[in-house]
Amino acid sequence: MQGFHEIEALPEWLGNLSSLRRLCIRSCKKLMYLPSVDVMRSLSKLKRIDIANCSQLETRCEKESGPEWSKISHIPRIYILMI
Repeated sequence: MQGFHEIEALPEWLGNLSSLRRLCIRSCKKLMYLPSVDVMRSLSKLKRIDIANCSQLETRCEKESGPEWSKISHIPRIYILMI
């Protein structure tokens, strides 16, 4: 997903995308929240997440200290490009 400048949270229905292997989130300036831990963990095929040019989410997903970290820590490949 890219360029959703006004969205603040990803929807819980993201958990319905059971075949999702890679999630790329770019240029979502106001995005701060991922779906719940349960939803993110239900995406069992998700192997990679890329977050770039989403300053608020980037900060909230900082390894071990960000409030959103627990939602993505189980994903094998996490790429956060802080700009």
